[in-house]
Amino acid sequence: MASKEIKGVISPEVINFLVSLMKEIIGENAIKVIIANSRKNVSKDLEGREILFRFATELQKTLGKNGAFATMRQVGRDLAKYLMKEYSREEWDEVLANALNDFGFARKIEKNKNRAYICNCVFYEILENNNLGPIEHAICWAGWGFIEGFIKEMEGAKCIKWIERDYEKEMCRFDFIKDGEICNGNF
Repeated sequence: MASKEIKGVISPEVINFLVSLMKEIIGENAIKVIIANSRKNVSKDLEGREILFRFATELQKTLGKNGAFATMRQVGRDLAKYLMKEYSREEWDEVLANALNDFGFARKIEKNKNRAYICNCVFYEILENNNLGPIEHAICWAGWGFIEGFIKEMEGAKCIKWIERDYEKEMCRFDFIKDGEICNGNF
């Protein structure tokens, strides 16, 4: 049985890398505005997950909810593409399963034939404390996009659809949408 521990941490290097991916999506000027506005709400004693949550909150204020959701989803896809270039195809299952743990975001991604689960996401407690459910904040959409980036290449899925959260097992379920099914993005 896999450990419930998350070995990685959301370090300044991880945050900076994600911001660099986002620059490619929304541009450097937009990032400067979001960072400037985020700094008002970020102190040096905050941990990485809280910094990213506040950054994504500011992104929602700046781009609107759907704009922030789409941007964060693309950041996740771009992170997946980056990792797929860094590792051989034979390693992709392992990278998908463990990368979010290495980066400090979740314990693992569990994948089976037609679905994947993000297990023990570090942001869920923050969501709960802010009266938000799963996928109700832009930060969630980065994990969604991360799975989607891998699964499109690995399984030939058109898209990934969030289905539900199992609160007892602390897992969010994403189903793979293949030919003949409609991808609506959950907006």
